[in-house]
Amino acid sequence: MLCEECGKNQAEVMMTTVINGESITRHLCRECLKKYESGDLQAVLAAVLSAMTAKNQTSDAVCPHCGQTYAAFQKTGMLGCAGCYQAFRKELTPLITRMQGRTQHAGRRPPVSEEEQARQTLMEDLRARMEAAVAEENFEEAARLRDELRAMTPAKEAQE
Repeated sequence: MLCEECGKNQAEVMMTTVINGESITRHLCRECLKKYESGDLQAVLAAVLSAMTAKNQTSDAVCPHCGQTYAAFQKTGMLGCAGCYQAFRKELTPLITRMQGRTQHAGRRPPVSEEEQARQTLMEDLRARMEAAVAEENFEEAARLRDELRAMTPAKEAQE
């Protein structure tokens, strides 16, 4: 049997990882085992994530922002940009839930007034509606929404 990590060498070691009661067994060669033993955290996380997602059906999803594929994420354990979270939402939701217990941020947030929070929420909604209008090729509506967004954006944010 070949190593499940590199796919080149003969697997000599069987390693089992247990995360939240779910066990994942990997067959590794000596070289790949050294990555785990050396504490190369990025390699360990990439391997665990790829093993966890290997059970799921392989996705052909591609991030429209950076071009990263889900298969590349499975190999490296790293996303290409913030848009990848949305592009791979279906695949990432079970992973994040398994690893962190939830998909919504539960920690502290920077202090923002209720008015500012409402403005940001409205702007996010307008952006989503504008993107939907563009996707439907309703360019007049998209232009109206764009102008509405520009009017809501403070001069300081617009320059950045």
